[in-house]
Amino acid sequence: MRQRKSKRRAWIDLILIGSIIALTTIIVITISITGQFKFQKPTVSATTKYPEIPSLIDETDSKFPEIRIVSESSMNSLIPYSIDYPKTPFDLVNEQITKYIKDSKRDYITSLNEKNHVNKVKTIGDLDISTEIHLFNNQFYSIVLKKRLSLNRVSYKETYKTIVFNKETGELIDSSTLLNKDIGHLGLLAEFIQAELKEYYGKEIIDEKLVQTTVPNWNNFNRFAITSESVIFYFNQGELAEEHAGPATINIPIYYLNPILASAFQSEVKSNVTIVTPKTDRKKVALTFDDGPHPQVTMQILNTLEKYGAKATFFMLGKQVENHKNIVHEVLNRGHEIGNHTYNHPVLTKQSTSQVSWQVDYTSQVIYDVIGEYPTLFRPPYGATNSYVESLIDVPVILWTIDTYDWKYRDSNKLLPIIKANLHDGAIILMHDIHQSTADGLESVLAYLQQEGYECVTVSEILNIH
Repeated sequence: MRQRKSKRRAWIDLILIGSIIALTTIIVITISITGQFKFQKPTVSATTKYPEIPSLIDETDSKFPEIRIVSESSMNSLIPYSIDYPKTPFDLVNEQITKYIKDSKRDYITSLNEKNHVNKVKTIGDLDISTEIHLFNNQFYSIVLKKRLSLNRVSYKETYKTIVFNKETGELIDSSTLLNKDIGHLGLLAEFIQAELKEYYGKEIIDEKLVQTTVPNWNNFNRFAITSESVIFYFNQGELAEEHAGPATINIPIYYLNPILASAFQSEVKSNVTIVTPKTDRKKVALTFDDGPHPQVTMQILNTLEKYGAKATFFMLGKQVENHKNIVHEVLNRGHEIGNHTYNHPVLTKQSTSQVSWQVDYTSQVIYDVIGEYPTLFRPPYGATNSYVESLIDVPVILWTIDTYDWKYRDSNKLLPIIKANLHDGAIILMHDIHQSTADGLESVLAYLQQEGYECVTVSEILNIH
């Protein structure tokens, strides 16, 4: 009996010893592997939900004392990448750069993994992000991140990310700051760049994309860099033209832009050649009227426009269209243009995706049901828009270059002085056909425009959309 107990105890001891040895071996191996990769562990993050790739990371000086360059390369031969990006003294700038790099890696790794999962054949991709840094007037840095992406190492797509900031304060510079927050200046720039892009791409240009991308909207022109001699605007591959045509960079000497730049960005070099030189034989403006139609005010405006042979664009609310169908027909029959201004005038940037889509799509359908045509232009209420809102809208989004503030003053005598003070060739003038004061002040405006040699045309004509 004692012998049996002794043998059983011996077997138990052996099992316990074996288990301890096995567990110790596993721990040692785990520690060894973890210690080997001090760079970036191959894990599946709970927040990113994609497999991270182990990488080698190095940091070196750049030619600019305040900026370091971080270099990161993949250690996974099936998912290779090579990335260079800057590190600046400013958290806000670094956050934008870091987010762009993380998003680019995530999209690349996820897309490649999905492609391999679907095809069940291992393909190797490629991701390369390089950095250019420009310093203007020893005051403003421009960071240009150029991304070259492939999921098969056969076809590549090139895109850009730019960040411009004040060297001393870290303040971010956007197109609005560059152009002194003047929407009229943006209109002139948009017209010039549209012509340059047509020449750059030639027959490869896609007209609809060109129009949408060069509408005078601040967001459309935020991808730029300022060098010592020029302002460069960047357009991604496939954004404006056929994919095989590649990306576009429009390089404009600063002295060409001097008249429309904020003083901090102007060049000391002067030139008689500027982009504000009118390119048309006859000066043109686009009169636009929002929030109607109104049964009395809109009709008075139509009669005044007819008296002066002027055309205009009416951005209508869906609820007003439903209530005044006969006026909608009258606007169209007199040769004017009808645009979509949502159904009941909400701030779109505060709406959900479904709400934005409903406001736009339902209003387009309401207009179609009345006149048999869908509107081909859209104006956001209050001018409130962003890139996400615009991604939900499949027609050009139109703002304005002159705000008459007729909605604020409600004074017929203030309409003309404001237009006079801001008038320029190619202007898009904002008014409202729901205020009696606007209808009463319109004739003096039209008489002045006629005297100054301006032709009143639709928005589509002024922007060469159709």
